[in-house]
Amino acid sequence: MALLPATAFAQTAAPEEEASPPITVGGVDLESTAANPVAYAITDESGNVATEGANDTNYNVKWDGETLTLRNATVIVQGNLTESKYYAIERQAPFTLKLEGRNTVNNTVGVGILAMCVPTIDASGNIDPDTLDALTICGDGSLDVTGITEGIALAGNLIIKSGTVTATATTAQSTNPSFGIGTMEVGNIYIEGGKVTAIGGASSTFSAGFYIMVMSNENTGQVPGGTVRITGGEVTAVGGEITETDEEEPVPISPGSFGIFTMITSDSDNVSPTFTNGAISVSPMEGEAIEVQAGADADTATAIPGSPFDNGDHDITDAVSDEAYFHSKAFTPAPEEPEPVVPTDPKTPSSPADTSQPAPEAALQPGSTYAAGGNTYRAASADTVTVQSVANKKTVKIPAYVTVNGVKAKVTAIDKNAFKKAKKKLTKVVIGANVTTIGKKAFAGCKKLKKIIIKSKKLRSVGKKAFKGISKNAVIKVPKAKKKAYTKLLKNKGQARSVIIR
Repeated sequence: MALLPATAFAQTAAPEEEASPPITVGGVDLESTAANPVAYAITDESGNVATEGANDTNYNVKWDGETLTLRNATVIVQGNLTESKYYAIERQAPFTLKLEGRNTVNNTVGVGILAMCVPTIDASGNIDPDTLDALTICGDGSLDVTGITEGIALAGNLIIKSGTVTATATTAQSTNPSFGIGTMEVGNIYIEGGKVTAIGGASSTFSAGFYIMVMSNENTGQVPGGTVRITGGEVTAVGGEITETDEEEPVPISPGSFGIFTMITSDSDNVSPTFTNGAISVSPMEGEAIEVQAGADADTATAIPGSPFDNGDHDITDAVSDEAYFHSKAFTPAPEEPEPVVPTDPKTPSSPADTSQPAPEAALQPGSTYAAGGNTYRAASADTVTVQSVANKKTVKIPAYVTVNGVKAKVTAIDKNAFKKAKKKLTKVVIGANVTTIGKKAFAGCKKLKKIIIKSKKLRSVGKKAFKGISKNAVIKVPKAKKKAYTKLLKNKGQARSVIIR
């Protein structure tokens, strides 16, 4: 089942000026014409949409050819899936969605909302970026939109200026990606204000709160999108559960759950597809700052390096792109108060100098073991540790540093058989920036392990059979500058030939 209609981007240039395309709400077409420039509809508690009896003083839905206003509207699509029910709200052209009061859009058989840009395309196939806008959301009301595979699906830019928006996908069909808010082929996501929550549903491939997958122009190299930029408001993005699949063939991108997933692909009939990350950034408005947290879930998420951010554009792609949970919030920092000046009294004798010796710094005892965060660490020196064993979880992160026994210790190695206790559950592991050694059979038998992210640029040694028995569909992501060296270092470490290193 295709995300976008077959007519998407069928034209090679912007169409000639013509009557405003209609918008479909709950299976009812609303048109703005010269004779009737504004169309109205009412909704009932069951989510049915009707135009009879609706007027400028009695409406839940209003359409003026450019702006769709929802005012305490309930739109529910259910029953057997048909072409008219695939989208609860659909327009194959850009529009603005204005929210008034509390609104619900629920499609139990398809997609919640679809909006598309109408791009201007030149002879080379390049798209005018000023023609990419597909959907703008504003107003002081709220919207709760739900779909089976996608809450809000776009071909083009999404701009959220204000309002409270919650977009949820409940599940995915087969191997389709599932996302709360996403854009395909072209487009970016811009959050300027409001409170936005995007929740992905269960999928056997990808689940994401925000999902962007765009294609670059194979002839000119133009990338028509691929960016998530947050300048204000409060944003929460959560990936859903990755379900089991019988698929054994290697896939170009490792399945996973992401708060924000951005990917740019280049594909043609003659060239194998390539995949590169898009950009995720925060750009606080003047006088504001944005705090950002990321992690496996809301309970374990922590502030990313540099948070809170102020002044300028900050690329946070590396810090958040592999996490299943993302949260950001703009705020106005409190003004700094100057420290009070305490006048000195010349008659008051000064305090005698402190001659006491500082307490000695804590140190680790080499060979001793310490527990932290469900993992067990072995002290290699006074301030370095190795990972001896890990918690039995689906996702495990090996940090760059860990505090044990009051000491902030550098995590430099993963011991042999370190992941033995987690082999039944483990699907994803992140290897920290200070790891130099991975021991023998460290991940042996972790048959569900599909995603390995190596952040360390210092890795020098990988033991025999370190990855024996991991998933045939696994992808090992390494630092770009180290790909050539690490491809050689990781060769023949027990993994199947289908495992991808990228």
